[in-house]
Amino acid sequence: MTVRVDLNGLLAAAVGGSGLAAEELAGLEPELARVRDELAARRAAGTLAFAELPHRFDDARRVLDDAAGVGADIDVLVVLGIGGSALGARALVSALGERPGSRRVIVADSIDPDDFGALLGQLDARRTLFNVISKSGETAETMAQFLVVRDRLLHELGAVDYKHHLVVTTDAEKGVLRQIVNDEGFRDLVVPDGVGGRFSVLTPVGLFPAAVAGIDVEELLAGAVYVDERARAAAAPLADPALALAGALFLLATRHAKPILVLMPYCTRLAATADWFCQLWAESLGKARDLAGRTVEWGQTPVRALGAADQHSQLQLYVEGPPDKVVLFARVEDHGAAVDLPTTYQDLEGVGYLGGHSLGELLNAEQRATELTLAKRGRPSATLVLPAVNAFTLGQLLYLLETATVAVGALAGIDPFGQPGVEEGKRLAYGLMGRPGFEANRAEMEAWLARKDARFIL
Repeated sequence: MTVRVDLNGLLAAAVGGSGLAAEELAGLEPELARVRDELAARRAAGTLAFAELPHRFDDARRVLDDAAGVGADIDVLVVLGIGGSALGARALVSALGERPGSRRVIVADSIDPDDFGALLGQLDARRTLFNVISKSGETAETMAQFLVVRDRLLHELGAVDYKHHLVVTTDAEKGVLRQIVNDEGFRDLVVPDGVGGRFSVLTPVGLFPAAVAGIDVEELLAGAVYVDERARAAAAPLADPALALAGALFLLATRHAKPILVLMPYCTRLAATADWFCQLWAESLGKARDLAGRTVEWGQTPVRALGAADQHSQLQLYVEGPPDKVVLFARVEDHGAAVDLPTTYQDLEGVGYLGGHSLGELLNAEQRATELTLAKRGRPSATLVLPAVNAFTLGQLLYLLETATVAVGALAGIDPFGQPGVEEGKRLAYGLMGRPGFEANRAEMEAWLARKDARFIL
């Protein structure tokens, strides 16, 4: 059940000059060794919090206890969150939840009135538990959802019982949401210090919804620990799958003009994992300045595609369009459910050949065919190979991609943990909504709107 990283499709031997020469990748090894030492030093100093999450067994036990305490009267858990407070939980539940007998988990990361209103209209408040997730406690979208849900629960269930239908995940000490928890006595879970939203999937942010959905949280963490142990045991940086992947993608982005990275799982259960990865890669690596303060405007744009569906929508661009992309496949060897294709229409060549095979076999053949099609056009790709989709392999995949992201940040000399570009939009929205202290942002927004030329509003 080891997740493997196959880099062959990235190499010049497979795709020609647009790929990496084996010696080029080997030449990066001293830099990768530096990154490896740097990350180890940060970890020893306690400043690489995400890396320690798989080993926080006490936190996992607390999550399991809290999930076990969700009564039989609860049929649905609704996660109220956005961005990193939603995508990790959705990735876990989409891949491993939604099985017969499991409790339903809905991730509500939309404040579209039609969408959120329709969701609330479908729920029986007495049989629903809401998990409000915001580390800062002041995420506007999440707090807006919370206000609407709290008001409904209060009116339908009363001032005492409504509290049993809310669980809050936030900072241990700081923030408005922590103050509300302390004042009102809601059940709560803690986001560990130093862990940002996009790295929080293996904290209670992702683990509590997963546990409520019946996912084996301990196996999920065991998979992450396994990747961590493989990395520590690697004799050289290029023997560490995460570092090798990071090095290859970094070289393709910087030396081979590949500013776009397409993650393409051939498994619908992993589609939400690809969405999670897009936030991880984009928000971590899209930075205007490097650690020395120099303007670099660094980043590689992530795109989510889904095999085999997007062979019929996006692949034409990847094969014949601008050669500015690298494709990262996720291939599942054993899809679990066996759906065999009947042997029929044997007299029709265009159909009869499918008989005796299975849908999983066809899906994997499509992935291999796409890989070779790209290679023949000089378009590089790599493949993440999962023996099956289960808690152990998904834990490996998530932790491997997190580690690779941080390693690319270290190679590029940028901070993969901040998101300064996101904060400006938050401040402007606060101003428009009348939040005290943000009057200057409101004035700036109004001035921007006043400058719009009516001739170009058609």
